Amino acid sequence: MEEEHSELGKLLIRSLQEAIAYERGELTGLRVDTVEVTARKAHLERPPWYPPYLIREVRQKLSVSQAIFAQMLGVSASTVRAWEQGKRECEGPASRLLQIAEKYPDVLKDVCGEMIPATPGAPRTPRAVRAPAAGPERLAAEHESP
Repeated sequence: MEEEHSELGKLLIRSLQEAIAYERGELTGLRVDTVEVTARKAHLERPPWYPPYLIREVRQKLSVSQAIFAQMLGVSASTVRAWEQGKRECEGPASRLLQIAEKYPDVLKDVCGEMIPATPGAPRTPRAVRAPAAGPERLAAEHESP
């Protein structure tokens, strides 16, 4: 029995050494199997509930107004105001974004991009155009372009 454990231990160590070498780019031409994580195989915790005072703290940590915070989260300023006043609760994707804003404020700022000072009477900045999903048409177009 001890000999089996010893052989299993050696096999595990050798496998981990190969995995490390592969990640470092030292091994090529290997077959790599990836495992898709599905809802049947995994579970994610729901985002935490945010009371009004904590939503305000998260916003203040970012040093932004309610209106700018709303733009960062993709909601209306009146929604942020209602959250902070306790008239509505933050739910769904906005709760997850609040969690990210709380734990990684710099990531949210980076994703949102530079804050451009508003000029009175100037038109609002249009939405950024996002690249289309990597469907067959886009992949074909990328292969055709020089």
